[in-house]
Amino acid sequence: MRAVHVALVLACCGLSKGLLEVFQAAPPPRSTLEEPACRQLLFEHDYGNSYEAPYVGAYSPPSGCNFTTAIFNLSVISSGRQYDRLATLWLGDVEVWRTSTAMPTQSGIHWSFQKDMTIWHRLLMQDQKIIFDLGNLIDGDRYTGFFNVTMEALYYDDEYKAGFHPADGIYAISTLSSPSNTTSLFSLPGDSGSVNIILPRNVRNAVVSVMASGNGAEEFWFTNVPTEYVNTFPGNEGWLYPYSPFREVQLLIDGQLAGVSWPFPILFTGGVDPGAWRPIIGIDAFELPSSEIDITPWLGLLTDGQEHTFQLRVVSFDTFAEGIGPVGENWWVSGSIFVWLDDAVEQMVSQNFSSEVTAPFFDFRPVVGTAIAGNGSATNTSFYFSLTASRNITISSTIISGNSTRQAAWTQSLTFSNIQNMTDLAFNQSLAMVTSGSYSDSASDVISHYTYPLNLFSAYDVAFSGATTNPGSVLCLADRSKLIDGISTLSFLTGTSVETASLKTRQNVTSNYHWNRTIVEGTPGLDTMDGEVWLSYSGSAASEGGVIAYHRYAKEKNDSVLIDEEGWEQMPVPSTVPLPVVEGEPEV
Repeated sequence: MRAVHVALVLACCGLSKGLLEVFQAAPPPRSTLEEPACRQLLFEHDYGNSYEAPYVGAYSPPSGCNFTTAIFNLSVISSGRQYDRLATLWLGDVEVWRTSTAMPTQSGIHWSFQKDMTIWHRLLMQDQKIIFDLGNLIDGDRYTGFFNVTMEALYYDDEYKAGFHPADGIYAISTLSSPSNTTSLFSLPGDSGSVNIILPRNVRNAVVSVMASGNGAEEFWFTNVPTEYVNTFPGNEGWLYPYSPFREVQLLIDGQLAGVSWPFPILFTGGVDPGAWRPIIGIDAFELPSSEIDITPWLGLLTDGQEHTFQLRVVSFDTFAEGIGPVGENWWVSGSIFVWLDDAVEQMVSQNFSSEVTAPFFDFRPVVGTAIAGNGSATNTSFYFSLTASRNITISSTIISGNSTRQAAWTQSLTFSNIQNMTDLAFNQSLAMVTSGSYSDSASDVISHYTYPLNLFSAYDVAFSGATTNPGSVLCLADRSKLIDGISTLSFLTGTSVETASLKTRQNVTSNYHWNRTIVEGTPGLDTMDGEVWLSYSGSAASEGGVIAYHRYAKEKNDSVLIDEEGWEQMPVPSTVPLPVVEGEPEV
């Protein structure tokens, strides 16, 4: 597989020697990328000063080529100084891939990542406007790194064991801005997040895919504090961000809650400690995850030939509101409605619609440590809090299709725990967080489970004269996992998944980073970093090219890979471990 990967890179990018290879541990989308039925170059583009200046081009399906499986290969070269940047790929008004960049070195880096695009088959069979947005900044001094991007499509005529059944239609939940040659992202909370859509009357199954990520003041939402505690340390004003570390992405249909996502915490390559994420980047940073919500139980409402409002929202925990509250700027969100039709009926109807939605249950427990001076004045010295949440959702109905009936149900059970300790004006901060849950849909009869543990410690040494005149440092310890046992509803309905799959990923990093006066670079001779990543995947191949099992283990030190092993079998993945206790934290 590695030889094929290298061949792809050389073919599409003309990669020269001497570049640092940056990578994300992830299961390959296919057991081999050799001998595609056809391939085509989608675009090549250099991103310099590219804010509000995406690449815009024309996509056409490959001529004279029969295909089912489609894989996009993204390859990027960069050198110089640059922050991490978010990027999105669109076919018309539909977002099909959200990714981010690695931070380059002066001598240059390269990465390549392959994404399975098969569920988007309906769009790939039609002419489309293709938009790839990567907002970058070049100022000639501090920010010097361009991103040279190449996107190639590989097509395979795979036969699927359960048959190949791509969605009959895909509808965008977005701003629908592609006619203006721009992306169609909602920016929340400022935008409405809503769109009115008329669905066909004979929809058999419908699933919504949601993309959402926090940016700006919301990039590290999982380290935020409840709003009333933002000024716990007046001597470090502006360091803590509000609205708590709890986030819920909601899908509403005509104002009623249809499902939620409690998002996976992404650590981008500039996150907390830029030295911690090269050459092995953080989990999912090259392919930000989407969430799925089965809306089949709603078909009796949605197939009446009328407009219905689909809205995406992001909310938080708010101590002032004693429950759901607002979020900061900003969350970029979009969604897609996948529908499968039943040609044997004119209109799908339902009965016995039931919506059992509990409000999130929160338990918040804060402790502020104080020191009393000789004059009797009190100073806050530490802040500890724990926040837990839970929620259950069940939406069901009886679908009537001609003379037959079937039960449709979407269920979710979610739990969340976030414990933080802060001392030294919150320059020392530890986090122990776990998000877990289960869900089941109307199609697969599978109960899927997931758990996202994150342990994070950061200790900043920042001079109050300003980092640009007196550079500082950060010590970062991160240990986290992504554990999934289940099935994608979209893949199951398409036929690209037939049974449950198991994915276990763990990443452990210790980094001591001393930024120089540019802020976007470390200091040679002072920076140190050690990291490891484990990944194990097992599933049931739905086609001859499917992956049954795969593993990868890699160990890094100071921008170098010491070990990189992979193979077509599973491997043990150790569990995350607790991180050191913050010195001086309160006893609770």
